[in-house]
Amino acid sequence: MFEFETEVGRWRRKVERGSSLSPREVDELEDHLRARFDLELGMTPERSPARVFNTVCDELGEATALSKEFAKAGRRRWRPVLLGAWAMFATSFFLPLSRTVWVEAGSLHPDLAALAGPQTPYEFLRVLITVGMTDAVLAVWLGAAVVLPNLPLLMTLPTLLGSRRPDWRWLRWVLGGMGVVLPGLGMLRVFSPAPFPYEEAAVALQYPGAGYWLWSGSFAFAAAALWLRGRSWAAEGPVNPVAERAM
Repeated sequence: MFEFETEVGRWRRKVERGSSLSPREVDELEDHLRARFDLELGMTPERSPARVFNTVCDELGEATALSKEFAKAGRRRWRPVLLGAWAMFATSFFLPLSRTVWVEAGSLHPDLAALAGPQTPYEFLRVLITVGMTDAVLAVWLGAAVVLPNLPLLMTLPTLLGSRRPDWRWLRWVLGGMGVVLPGLGMLRVFSPAPFPYEEAAVALQYPGAGYWLWSGSFAFAAAALWLRGRSWAAEGPVNPVAERAM
């Protein structure tokens, strides 16, 4: 015997298993299924409820096709923000991390002047590769110093490439914290720079460069993108409305 609520529950489980739709999107589809079933049953009372239900399910389509349609129609406001974060992150590798202001240059050795000049992360990576050819242990330590601060943003790459899985909530908090702390440290350097003494009585003050501001700001933009994405994944109403309607 045809049981409407049982069939709806079976249909919902099939969609959840065979698609990447969020709970909120499945809820919307279920509401559409119920409204369509009532309409078709009222318009063609001579047809059996089971036949009407099967017809409505066929009209909605398979789970995979539903995922593609929702992906096309969904308003993904978070995606441009995440793209902006990655654009800032990539650009920062080709801009100076700091700028040096000489307080007392003296007779500075040319090698020291080159060392204190604007250095980009790209140039630093070249030095890291060169060092790795001669000292593997030092290269590992330097590599960890480069990778670990950037790891939270690198973990958003699957989302940028179109993954439909929910993001870890802790990742949003980590990115948000870095997006606040890193610019704060930069502002501290701006208003209270620490002098760096060099040989031959040379003293310099180093301030954050354009690369640092873009790099630190990219974490804040990535956190905002994941927050917007998390809101779109949040289910409105009960998680299992079928069970509640059946009670």
